[in-house]
Amino acid sequence: MMMSTHTAHSQGQSALYRSSDLDETRRIVAGIYCEHRLDQTRSRDRLDYRHVHARMGDFSFSQMGYGADVRVEPGTLGQFYLVQVPLTGGDRMCVDGVTLASDPLHASIHGPGSGLGMNWSADCSKFVVRVERAPLERHSVALSGREAKGPVGFRSLVDLQEVTIRSWVATAQHVFAELQRNPALADEPLVRTQFEQMLMTTMLSWLPGGLEARVQQDRRMLLPRHVKAAEDYMRAHSDQALTVDTLAHEVGVSGRTLFEGFRKFLGVSPMRYLRDLRMERARHDLLDPAQPRSVTLIATHWGFYQLGRFASDYRRRFGEQPHETMARGR
Repeated sequence: MMMSTHTAHSQGQSALYRSSDLDETRRIVAGIYCEHRLDQTRSRDRLDYRHVHARMGDFSFSQMGYGADVRVEPGTLGQFYLVQVPLTGGDRMCVDGVTLASDPLHASIHGPGSGLGMNWSADCSKFVVRVERAPLERHSVALSGREAKGPVGFRSLVDLQEVTIRSWVATAQHVFAELQRNPALADEPLVRTQFEQMLMTTMLSWLPGGLEARVQQDRRMLLPRHVKAAEDYMRAHSDQALTVDTLAHEVGVSGRTLFEGFRKFLGVSPMRYLRDLRMERARHDLLDPAQPRSVTLIATHWGFYQLGRFASDYRRRFGEQPHETMARGR
């Protein structure tokens, strides 16, 4: 049985949906987002779908939960971006073949064409923002002065403890709250445009990836010879003891010049670049069944001797614990 209230507006809508019927719930969610498959993973649980939704031009906002363990499979997303912020519970999702754990400390961002499968826990509730692709990418071109070459490449999993990410979510939640208080705001062109421009600008500027990724991509195409040479040397010798002095000697510049080059063109220090590279190599080994079945051995092989910090940094970067990656690689 479904109970709903629905108030329509010329530019958008504000609605409350509730249902305990699986097929009906799927139809409602499909109408707001896209077609998908919806299954309860524990059939004895009672579905208790609750969804507050508001739309404003090219944005829509939701606070929703299913009240039961469910599997949601949209497959490939359509022409929109999706930001999902768990408020309670968690969602173990698969994004383009990679397993990620989203929880109240980690939000997820998905772009057009992204392969997505979700597993919502019964206690999972989310704040969700949908942004249409065309206006966001037009805004990206206007801000950067660079023609778009495909979708904006946001990072799939983001840390909600980062100030800029938390600020963007709070801003979007404020707009959502105002639309619930006064849905007619969506009919005011000047108000709507100001809200949309603010949310798109901060989304592109504050969320990892966005404009930053495009600027970094352009910078990488123009890397100075010594930065590119040091990068190549680190990739070829990442399992060896390397220092800034070693790298500077290999590429024929001073340590200061090398440090400034990495900061300017790659946005990190040489040693931070090396650490990130080794973290990627450790993940590759954790997924490789032919490698030792020991997180400790793999971590220390790549120079991570503080295992607690390694596990924390690894989860922040990849959305799961090292032992969970290893289990998937078996």
